[in-house]
Amino acid sequence: MTATSPVVLVAGGSSGIGAGVVRRLHGDGYRVLATYHRHPERAEALVQALDPDGRRLAFVPSDLADPAGPGALVDEAVERFGRLDGVVHCAATIDTTPLDELTSEAFERVLRTNVTAAFLLLRAAATRTTMSSAVVISSIAATYTGPDSAAYEASKAALSMLTRSLADHYAPRVRINAIAPGAVETERSLAAEGFPRAMLQRRIPLGRLAEPADIAATAAFLLSPDSAYLTGQAITVDGGLSLKLT
Repeated sequence: MTATSPVVLVAGGSSGIGAGVVRRLHGDGYRVLATYHRHPERAEALVQALDPDGRRLAFVPSDLADPAGPGALVDEAVERFGRLDGVVHCAATIDTTPLDELTSEAFERVLRTNVTAAFLLLRAAATRTTMSSAVVISSIAATYTGPDSAAYEASKAALSMLTRSLADHYAPRVRINAIAPGAVETERSLAAEGFPRAMLQRRIPLGRLAEPADIAATAAFLLSPDSAYLTGQAITVDGGLSLKLT
């Protein structure tokens, strides 16, 4: 690939869905700047596996709860690769503190990382004349509730509406869409004690949890010209799980 290959910024790209997005976009020929927060070893492992020379893939540390972080990331992408064509916002945090014990500070921390950071990142990216498409990772938790997830669910619902508002504002130059995954096999779910994997597999019509690659494939489609007439949409990618929740 050449210096004219499109450039995508992936926020939260060192693990889970974000790592799947990095793998897919790098394999599709994009130049990728991705961020990590707590796991530099995972970021380094991805670089060594995919692009040890660092020509088309780089990771930088970022705390997206810091209001200055998103704008600095956009500047970094342009300085490193000369342009910015797309953004995929995968970074997220969850707080499963019981609702009656959840503090306002903890609630606001989830919103800052999951919603405010996405707003600031997409707004900063949209100022670049080469930008054409952005994807935010929402969740079916924007619609369906679960135990001790009020802050997370509120943030994902806000992301879905933020997608619509920004898509309207920045059209026609920049398309902005969301993906709402269901249950996904990630480092977090694999490590979670008591994660109801067997129950979910029985309830999902397609018979399995999603892999990060399943979500990444949809992100790649939404970044590509093949989705040129899609904007402001939240696309559910859950193997049919939400069919069983209605």
